[in-house]
Amino acid sequence: MTGTFGETLRQIRIDSGLGLRELARLIDKSPGYLSDVENGRVPPPSEAVIIDISAALEVDKKGLLFAARKVDPELSEYVARKSEVADFLRMARDRGFENEDWHKMTRLAKTEALGKRRKDKR
Repeated sequence: MTGTFGETLRQIRIDSGLGLRELARLIDKSPGYLSDVENGRVPPPSEAVIIDISAALEVDKKGLLFAARKVDPELSEYVARKSEVADFLRMARDRGFENEDWHKMTRLAKTEALGKRRKDKR
């Protein structure tokens, strides 16, 4: 997705066949507010509202949160509870991790079965 949050939201809303008023009703916001968001007159809404919007539009919340440059509250909570995660993210920032570095880390975690171990069902 490219463009502003409002442009992204408008395109997803139109693609899903939902009118502005209907979306506003589903998320308990005014149509005027949503129009202001889509037209960039106000900043993107809170994470909670973005999650409500994604549910109403039946789309993955990840894309809308990314377009708004917001972090999923579940991830924020995880980072807040695990100081090692915050330390690792600081290190990655300081080292200037690029997309390929993140792809390598994901492959490593999968290859090495990092995280909770699951018994093989063979």
